[in-house]
Amino acid sequence: MGDEDFAGEPIQALNSHVAELESMYRVIMTATKKRAEIPNVRYIFREMAEASRECDEMLEIYSGDEEPLPPDVRRAIQRIQDQLSNCADALVEYMAIARLTLS
Repeated sequence: MGDEDFAGEPIQALNSHVAELESMYRVIMTATKKRAEIPNVRYIFREMAEASRECDEMLEIYSGDEEPLPPDVRRAIQRIQDQLSNCADALVEYMAIARLTLS
């Protein structure tokens, strides 16, 4: 396995989290619009935490290097952070609507 293979694996793992978070965002927003329960809410929080940990691990791996964070790793981490923010915003919106409809 070459350096490119080694570098590609973390990017694939990060991109997998991005895709999963994007899917979860759509699920949360659908539940919000339909005023229905969010399916698999524990899984959503678990995935959000796992994606965050994966970013932390990547930053830790590259923090000791003398070279800066590779651009593709930086972009993948940024996409995860964006999707984590989207999911968190969607969950807040869901809770606000749920609170209004239960009153």
